[in-house]
Amino acid sequence: MGATAPVMRLRRPQWKDPRLIVGIVLVVASVLMGALLVSRLSETTPVLVARSPVVPGDVIDAADLTTVELRLGDQTELYVGTLDAVPEGAVATRTIQAGELVPVSAVGQAGDVPLRPVVIPVDTTVAESVTPGATVELWHTVPATEDGGSGEAALLVSEAVVRRIDEGNSLGMRSMAVEVLVPVGSLADVLEVLSQEERLDVIGVPGAHGVTP
Repeated sequence: MGATAPVMRLRRPQWKDPRLIVGIVLVVASVLMGALLVSRLSETTPVLVARSPVVPGDVIDAADLTTVELRLGDQTELYVGTLDAVPEGAVATRTIQAGELVPVSAVGQAGDVPLRPVVIPVDTTVAESVTPGATVELWHTVPATEDGGSGEAALLVSEAVVRRIDEGNSLGMRSMAVEVLVPVGSLADVLEVLSQEERLDVIGVPGAHGVTP
């Protein structure tokens, strides 16, 4: 009979085996990191939410805000958590729509806002899309000339922001007016049109900054 082939015996791992120790450490570390990540993602944190539209230049005021608890995960630092975190005298640097979380990037000082308020008289009722906080266009209609030339309309400002709407009154003592925030670079053109008492229409932009068709 031929020689019997040697039988290989597996040695039971010893607790002092460095490979076993490293493997256990890696498993424990993985479990702990997973638990920590799940815990962090499930944690809620306070964050400010706008009750109503806050337009550029408006002071960040408690009356316009509320606090909710949300799971923000890694985005916690992107939003303002409490009023205590808002610097004194801080204003909105862009429109914050009703129901929107207040982003840190939208909070600054008055000098950070490149817009100026202008009150525009309105002869007729504006569209429903023209609401505080909405982005609008300003169109200038050149009146017809005495020699029979027809009037022409031209886009004067492509992006203005509605700040306030004055509905006037039923007795006609005060006509309707819309206060808009105009980019500084377009301010001179708007004021020139208003000084000449020519027609300036406020047109809503559907789909822009919360405005719906």
